[in-house]
Amino acid sequence: MFFAFITDHRWEDWYITYRASKNLALGNGLVYNIGEYTMSYTSPIGTLFPAFIKFIFQNQSDELTIWVYRIVCALTLASTSAILFKLMAHVKLPTFFYYLAVFLFGFSFLVVDNTINGMESAFMVFFELYLIYLLVTKPLSETRLFAYCFAGIMFTRPDGFIYAGIIITSFILFRVNEQALMNKVNLANMLKAICIALLLFTPWLLLTANYYGTPIPHTIIAKSKPYSIQYLIHAVIEYAKTFQGSPNLFLPAYAVNFGGWGFFKPIAQILSIVTLFYWLIPGVTKITKALSFASLIMVLYLNVVSGQGPSPWYLPSAITPTLLVLTFMAYDLYQSIYLRTKYSIVKYISISGLVGLSLFMFSSFYYGMRMIKYQQKIVETGNRKQIGLWLKSHANPKDHVFMECLGYIGFYSNLKTYDFPGMSSPEVVKARKVLKSEKYSAVINYLKPEWIVLRAGEATEVKKEMPKMMQNEYQLAKVFDVREEVSKAKIEYGEPFLQVDALFEVYHKK
Repeated sequence: MFFAFITDHRWEDWYITYRASKNLALGNGLVYNIGEYTMSYTSPIGTLFPAFIKFIFQNQSDELTIWVYRIVCALTLASTSAILFKLMAHVKLPTFFYYLAVFLFGFSFLVVDNTINGMESAFMVFFELYLIYLLVTKPLSETRLFAYCFAGIMFTRPDGFIYAGIIITSFILFRVNEQALMNKVNLANMLKAICIALLLFTPWLLLTANYYGTPIPHTIIAKSKPYSIQYLIHAVIEYAKTFQGSPNLFLPAYAVNFGGWGFFKPIAQILSIVTLFYWLIPGVTKITKALSFASLIMVLYLNVVSGQGPSPWYLPSAITPTLLVLTFMAYDLYQSIYLRTKYSIVKYISISGLVGLSLFMFSSFYYGMRMIKYQQKIVETGNRKQIGLWLKSHANPKDHVFMECLGYIGFYSNLKTYDFPGMSSPEVVKARKVLKSEKYSAVINYLKPEWIVLRAGEATEVKKEMPKMMQNEYQLAKVFDVREEVSKAKIEYGEPFLQVDALFEVYHKK
């Protein structure tokens, strides 16, 4: 909550989801555009909870909704400390390592930021940790507990079954819990738990299938790729060729994509490689191997299959087992080096390593918090929100607006949106298929929206590809430029991330 008060960060996707949540609370249906039945959100919990809060406080501002939701998410994340305590007690780690685990989760920038910025990540961390706790401590005959956990993961995110499946497979593969070995009885218990979870989740599938015509979120449809065995094999090979770890796990939002993080990046790179491949080291405990292997498979899934590897709100799912690996690594070093060595210098080196890890986590958290504070103030509130408000005051309510960054601009303009790749817009998805093109210029030319909002680089690209369209059909209406404010903020790390959305051009159809 301290992080929330300092940064007031609201991730752009919060406003994509919340527009549907608010419409539901006000009696307009669970839709992005009133009267248009498109599932423009992904997480049932992340959509229905804010709708419920808004319904209770209908006469209050939208500000109250996000603050109440932040409190709910913060309490959810905080409750995981109890799960961590029970887990550490069961595996008989000294109490110090419980506090270390809490510290690592508490100073993981992406875990904390995505708990208060409107995303559903706190619930994902909770259910993942609870599943790990169950797999370590309970027999599979406790089907109801496993079923509730599975259902919770599915309600958090539709692809939650993939993360759950990865964790379960890893724990079975490394035989972590002798009570949960995959024999006939346990297989039957697992299937029973899955069936109960499906029964709990099926009403939502039936409801959305009837309401939208499909239970698959349109966000997934818009981002989907033409998967095939050949494509996946090629993707895995290409990813393996360029693999340099997954430093995004230990850095603030988009640190690797846009740069500006100096020495933090190689340290995060080393940490990620060690944690992702720690399962290969002989003598490592079964639970540590399972968690490390699960982290690696999750990273592969995010980067190769879903393509959401760099997306900050997806990463807490992979960060959860990774932070536990770091905790168990510290315990392994404590046992094998600190307790057994006779040389003081080795003990001091091992202590220094732990202190260094703590300083790294704290420092990246601090500078990430400072970066995201200015990103919210200058870019989100000071630029993208203002674009939305300007469009609302200058556009006809029946106008259409094309943009890539849907959240703030779509919510505050309240216009019919043609976003790319089409999370709120079936028209854009259809256009991409008809044209067989992923170029903004082609989609704009096909749909002919009244308004276009483009980043400076995007505008340059569109003008280059279709100069006649931009010269003859559209005129520059407004420029929104906060680059100077970003520079004046003197952000030590992460400034390139802010500069990406510091300059926008708004075009109006002639």
